[in-house]
Amino acid sequence: MRAGAFYSLKIDIKITDAIKRKWQCGTVQVDMNLPERFNLSYANEQDQEERPVMIHRAILGSFERFIAILTEHYGGNYPFFIAPVQIALVPVSPEQVAYAKTLQAELVEKGFFVQLADKNETLSKRIRTLEKQKVPFIVVLGQQEVAQESVAVRDRALGQQYSLSKAEFKQQMEAKMQEVSF
Repeated sequence: MRAGAFYSLKIDIKITDAIKRKWQCGTVQVDMNLPERFNLSYANEQDQEERPVMIHRAILGSFERFIAILTEHYGGNYPFFIAPVQIALVPVSPEQVAYAKTLQAELVEKGFFVQLADKNETLSKRIRTLEKQKVPFIVVLGQQEVAQESVAVRDRALGQQYSLSKAEFKQQMEAKMQEVSF
């Protein structure tokens, strides 16, 4: 026996990806079949039994499909507000790890997705790995940054490197989170 959809009215929401393909994601469907198959009923205002109508909705369709479309559309280069890792902290040496962990805790408390890149690898390899992962902000922390309570920022969107005080950086990240754009 082959299963099929027995729906009445249906609204499909289709989105177009980066290479102009259309994907059905969201749907809202009226289903008159399942209430009958499950023998569902309710008592109306006159205390008479009535058959309900089911409404199915899938806002994103398959969540996996939606994430795949987003990933393909952005080429993995997600906007800041939905990036899986928004900020990566890279201590130059073990001496800067404590400062990095403090900064990480402060940023996580504000709701950011922060990764501490303190593997036992060369600095250039850690940075290269994060750049390949398309992390929006890579923050390199050396002796000077610890001493001045500052950060050295590699900004993926601007393609620039600059330094800020820790307070200025946190303000910049909070402002960046408000820039929701597709």
